[in-house]
Amino acid sequence: MNTHHVEAYFKAMSGKETTKLAEHLAESVILLSPVFPDPFEGKDTVVKILSGLLATIDSIHIDLTFASGRDVAVFFTIECDGVTVKGNEHIHLDESGLIDFFEVAWRPLASAVLIQEKLANKLGGEPMRLVPATSRPR
Repeated sequence: MNTHHVEAYFKAMSGKETTKLAEHLAESVILLSPVFPDPFEGKDTVVKILSGLLATIDSIHIDLTFASGRDVAVFFTIECDGVTVKGNEHIHLDESGLIDFFEVAWRPLASAVLIQEKLANKLGGEPMRLVPATSRPR
């Protein structure tokens, strides 16, 4: 499978070129975000979320990419106000090679929550908070 759209999408992400994101996404694209519980569906909605992310972070750098059939795995590093997050994505391509599905994971959790708080404030979502675990009675 040709991964042209994945490569061009991440070039646009790395360059913070939000106007170029939509051309690499299928109309019915689904994004499973690492920082919001509900999936985002549809090109316009996903572009809005990705644009908010790019307006929030300082940079995103691709570390490794590999593909098998219509599936692509991408490993990346995000920097935001001195916080570093390592991430990975499982991307699926439709029959035209457009991105129709993303499943994204970030680590470490504490850093992901810090970025989610900033992003949620920009997008009108609910910020997450880490709270100490309580001990369970025995």
